Amino acid sequence: MNKNKQSLKTIFVEALGHYRKKDFKTAEVFCYKILSINSSHFDSISLLANIFAINRNFDKAKEFLEKAIEIQPKNTTILNNLGTAHKELGKPKEAINFYQKVLEIDSNHPNANFNLAIVFYKFKELKKAKNYLEKAVKIQPNYALAHFNLGNLQKEFKEFKKAKLSYSKAIELRPNFISAHNNLGLIFREIGNPQNAISCYNKAIEISSNHAGAYSNLGRIYTEMGDFEKAINSHHKVIKLEPENLLHYFYLCELNKSFLDLKLKNKTEKILNSRNPSQSNLVFGNFLLSIYERNEKKYKKEFDYLTKAHNYYFELKKEKFELGVKYCFDDVLQIANFAKVENSNKKTDYKIKPIFIIGVPRSGSTLIEKIIGSAKKFIPMGEEISIFEQFIHNKIQEKKSLNLGEVKSVREELVDIYKDRGLIKEKSDFIFTDKSLNNFFYLRLIKEIFPQAKVINCRRKTLSSIISIFQNNLTDLAWTHNLEHIFKYFDNYFKIINEFKKKYPNFVYDLNFENFTNEPEIESKKLMSFCNLLWDKKCLEFYKRKDIVSKTASCQQIRKSIYKHPADRYLPYKEFLNKYGSKYSWFN
Repeated sequence: MNKNKQSLKTIFVEALGHYRKKDFKTAEVFCYKILSINSSHFDSISLLANIFAINRNFDKAKEFLEKAIEIQPKNTTILNNLGTAHKELGKPKEAINFYQKVLEIDSNHPNANFNLAIVFYKFKELKKAKNYLEKAVKIQPNYALAHFNLGNLQKEFKEFKKAKLSYSKAIELRPNFISAHNNLGLIFREIGNPQNAISCYNKAIEISSNHAGAYSNLGRIYTEMGDFEKAINSHHKVIKLEPENLLHYFYLCELNKSFLDLKLKNKTEKILNSRNPSQSNLVFGNFLLSIYERNEKKYKKEFDYLTKAHNYYFELKKEKFELGVKYCFDDVLQIANFAKVENSNKKTDYKIKPIFIIGVPRSGSTLIEKIIGSAKKFIPMGEEISIFEQFIHNKIQEKKSLNLGEVKSVREELVDIYKDRGLIKEKSDFIFTDKSLNNFFYLRLIKEIFPQAKVINCRRKTLSSIISIFQNNLTDLAWTHNLEHIFKYFDNYFKIINEFKKKYPNFVYDLNFENFTNEPEIESKKLMSFCNLLWDKKCLEFYKRKDIVSKTASCQQIRKSIYKHPADRYLPYKEFLNKYGSKYSWFN
């Protein structure tokens, strides 16, 4: 008996040696030899499970893990690995069950906490995922991958300061963690530090010269900074790495439509007609073809390609976009009914004078913000940072009702966030801009929380705005990818704005975009007067500023002096819009 045990031990040492050398086939042979002698040899069964998992044969891995757990029912490593096998086999509920069994035995098991987070993330249960990741890094502070994934979730929750720390920690633990360098760049972009973002992307490229994502991100941030030559060079580099990825050609053609020649059109059609085009290629291929047909003035074809592109894009983001549409057309509209603001007796700092720029996309809001920001005392700009909107959104999610009289120091909470993002500065007399167009939903709240706020409502010829929205891929704005949703959004916008203006006629400044571009000096003087700011010629020379960064679809337009915008640019498309807009009184 002892001889047999010794013999099995010797054979297993051989198996383990080959396993460590990554000679998995030989290790497998030795393990099976052991099992022919002793079919319940736990270590051999476990090692075989690992070998099959490494080779991504999760059916066989599961088979041996189940044998192992029969022998040691409370072995947390085996239970955890069983969870992973089920996850890889597309059985997330079973995976969760095994990970939770691990935590019942050992609540401080770092891998089980991490793995649960990953599964919940895929289920879009982001709060649960975040909680488990926070626990994983607390238990095991040197868990680089957990810090990285926690950063990803913090980024989703717009907790950029925390995400920055998480990515930095992951890099500290793994200096060559390419994805962490790249994602840290995304955070610096979000918080308005483009130079640091560029450094992060370049570091990712230094580690791996074939990192397409970093080149693509460089192209995007150079575009936002107005350095179009560097942006184009970056996109050309990424195209060399991924010549069949139409997203990169789309970015390139956004910068210069002349790149979209007949050769690229044919290449696009060939990729779209291939056997299994990716969902991304279906999206951006159709966007590219729509641009080509627009250049050719073939508007029906353009419109058909645009419709296909948006449909594919909505499908690509399906779960997230369905939630986004529900929030926009259901949850957020309830605010008017349940948001009650009660005056607090607590002394507050009324020096804060935010300028809220609202409206709908493609209505000139980016231009207006840059003009205000270029006043004599440069005004800090909060382009599309959604601080107020995100704050209210979080309150709604927490309470499903909103009584700001019950929320302690709500104004102070918001002020702290604005300060953290570098918007509130004494030298600008506590004036800054918050340009989140959806803020029109929260006008009553804005008025009560910041009584000295100024609100500018940017308006453009309605159908021109609508077709411009449809011609652009406004990424994560779920409602912009469906014409019915676009018209519904505009209808809500008109109802909310008009109702509010009846109650508070002097609180909102209506700015007509076409009038503004026709008479920029006259209209900009009126605008600055409303904002209680001094006008000077710098207001209209915003395009000369090298420090301006814009993340909107207007990033190229703001690098030029103001030019007239025709009010009738929608006319070639009006017949296509009729079936969506005819039921609305404002359509004509």
